[in-house]
Amino acid sequence: MKKILYLALLLAACNDKHDAFVSAAPPAGLSFSKDTLDIREKDYYNINGSNKGVLMLYSGSSGHQMNIEIMEPTGKVHFDYRGQRIGAFQPLIVAGDSTSVFCSCDTAGTYPVDFYLTDQLGRMSQRTLLVRCHADQPASSNLVVSLVDNAVPGNWVCLLDGTGSQTPDGIITAWHFLVEGQDVFSSAAQANWTFHSNGLKTVGLYVVDDLGQHSDTMLTKILLP
Repeated sequence: MKKILYLALLLAACNDKHDAFVSAAPPAGLSFSKDTLDIREKDYYNINGSNKGVLMLYSGSSGHQMNIEIMEPTGKVHFDYRGQRIGAFQPLIVAGDSTSVFCSCDTAGTYPVDFYLTDQLGRMSQRTLLVRCHADQPASSNLVVSLVDNAVPGNWVCLLDGTGSQTPDGIITAWHFLVEGQDVFSSAAQANWTFHSNGLKTVGLYVVDDLGQHSDTMLTKILLP
């Protein structure tokens, strides 16, 4: 009987110590490097290497382990951890007090995303991130045509220069020079073209960005002597 009483007292003491430890531990606070992410649609691979879609997560817990669940009901907002997509209802468990994830989005819009952090004591902290995703903005083409060689009679070699073309988002992946009824594709901003007659020539250019969106076509003229 005395042994049972002793065990009961010992258990109660342990429970008291556990409760005291839990109450003394710092709260499982979750914080972000920024409360709003402004990103471009369909930028799944961070094509420009910018930090716009990068979110740092911080835990105020002393447990040195992060157990995070991300809830976004539309399925249009995605998070990658170390290059791997975090699946729906898949917890992100990190040994440490901070980590980073990369955010991408399928469609333009504004999306609230809930993050839930559970510490090693089972306490939960919740925080909401606002993701503002804007539509891909079209690039603008810029073309300069110059004569670079007329040494061979009947050949006018011209430089088609589209280096002034720009895109507010992403990168330009293709330059399409329109010359003498042909669409001359180039993966670089410059190309050479040889005309075989002189006179006034019209050359056009449109560019394509990494999401396949075309710019307007710019036309320019050059007078070959």
